[in-house]
Amino acid sequence: MTDDKDFGYTGSAGDSAFDFPTAAAPSPDEAQTVTMMPLGNPGVPTASGVASGAAAGASTVAFTPMNFSAPSAAAAEATASPFAPVNGGTVPPTDNGRAAFAAAGDPDDAVIAVKHRRKKPVALIVVLSILAALVVLFAGYVFGGQYYFKDKAAPGVSLGGVSVAGQTADELKTTVDNAVKNSSVKVTTTKGASTTASLSELGVTVDVNKTVDKLLAATKSNALSTVNPFAKSEVGLVTSTDKLAMSTYLSDKLIGDDARVVNANVEYNADDNRFVATESRDGESPTIDGVVNAVNALATDPGTTKAVTIDTETVSAPISDKTATDAAAAANKRIDSDIVISNGASKSFTIPSSEIAKWIKTTGDPTKGTIELTYDEDAIKSYLASTLPDKLKQDAVAEENVVNSKGTVITTSVKGVDGVEVSGTDNTATQVLTALQNGTGSEIKADVKVTKHETKSRQVNYDVENGDPHMVINLSEQKAYAYNGTTLVKTFDVSTGKTSTPTDTGTFFATLKYQTQTMRGEDYVTPNVQWITYYNGGEGFHAAPWNVAGIASGTPKSHGCTNMSTDDAKWVYDFLPIGGMVEVVGSTPTSAVR
Repeated sequence: MTDDKDFGYTGSAGDSAFDFPTAAAPSPDEAQTVTMMPLGNPGVPTASGVASGAAAGASTVAFTPMNFSAPSAAAAEATASPFAPVNGGTVPPTDNGRAAFAAAGDPDDAVIAVKHRRKKPVALIVVLSILAALVVLFAGYVFGGQYYFKDKAAPGVSLGGVSVAGQTADELKTTVDNAVKNSSVKVTTTKGASTTASLSELGVTVDVNKTVDKLLAATKSNALSTVNPFAKSEVGLVTSTDKLAMSTYLSDKLIGDDARVVNANVEYNADDNRFVATESRDGESPTIDGVVNAVNALATDPGTTKAVTIDTETVSAPISDKTATDAAAAANKRIDSDIVISNGASKSFTIPSSEIAKWIKTTGDPTKGTIELTYDEDAIKSYLASTLPDKLKQDAVAEENVVNSKGTVITTSVKGVDGVEVSGTDNTATQVLTALQNGTGSEIKADVKVTKHETKSRQVNYDVENGDPHMVINLSEQKAYAYNGTTLVKTFDVSTGKTSTPTDTGTFFATLKYQTQTMRGEDYVTPNVQWITYYNGGEGFHAAPWNVAGIASGTPKSHGCTNMSTDDAKWVYDFLPIGGMVEVVGSTPTSAVR
């Protein structure tokens, strides 16, 4: 065959033959491709039908009905069917079919190719695309919602029945403050006395920060719950109640001065910096259980006024004088115990007892007859955060060394100090709270950041053997000698440290010089001391006009320095350079040596 052409034949259900189009029937050479339309009852052309039609140029080809039952191998070979059914009527040619066409006139190129097309599942692709888009949108909603609500109240969160979704911490504080402001209890006695009290008047403390934290954390147990628009969470106020304060307030408002009971209590006297106990008195007292229940209801559902009716009764003071006295003693123990905080280096800070007193709270409970000490943790944190960074800050000081030409350190003129900064105070506040709870003093190291000091060197060309100046102090002789190298230049009478504060022996180097300075020690302050040359910490040469007799007699009388006449001290000041060597030899005599 030399080219490819399509031709078709059609039929109806039940037909035994297909009809070719009205165009002339193709010759055997042209019969290369057959396009078949599916029939209701398709048949299979016989080999003889195909061959005869091709030879005669007939317009139809006879088919025999197709048997869809599985034939035996022998039957399949005998019938030599050229087609096998595939895809509901579109069938590829079989080897037998090719053989039939080959026998009819084109044995080398005879091919019957039946074209068939499969429809793509368009509906399935559309559905999967929509589902993928929905997944992407949902993921974006979840992650976007998590980001948006990470520092805001989540959907479905409410306080007192009012939604707070989307509010920031500052906005929530305002909401909580307003809810507290609008919360009250109207208390009426069975005798007709009545008062309307706020939560604070009833001894109720609302922890606004913890309430806000609860609001921000509500419904955020996982990623989906954070953005779930159907989630619901009613958050209440975080409160604590001083029942003694509640009872005292209601007694003041509902019962006459002469009739009401007075519980013993604890007060702080700022003038004396002491906690003191107040006395109790028997009398009439309100029953506060109903008020406590009303307060608890307001904590759950704030922003309203609850009404309650209570009785009064004549009782002995529930909180005794002894209870108050013991509580005052325990509070005073806290303010008497030093809490010292250091930076781990050279600075420390002792918290003033008057400040500690501000943190101590007494909470009485008439229903139990007790007074407990509690501590204001927020006040502790606030105070330490504002105080410690300044109190414990230590500026870095570069160390200054005097070195010779070989780089060997002769002396340190300025001692290096590391820089220290407080890096945080919350951990320190926790330790302070623990110390207060335990009732003991404590030494606490603050969390700090340390910056190492720098080291600087100043070189001096000092070499005794090459004639550089140096001094020798002989304690046994109470004399000082000035040398240029090995050459003695001058000799001085001196008075060194007495036996209780002796001058150290050893080899030292001059570090500092002052023309005039006020010298201080543990038991003395001497102003306007002249011509000072320090060589060993606080020990040095200096003028001592108040010790003329000791210098003349060779009696050790100083606190460790080498006392000289004013002229001699100035001579040494001018002679000995910084870094100049000072050798101290001999031993301190117990009396005058001249």
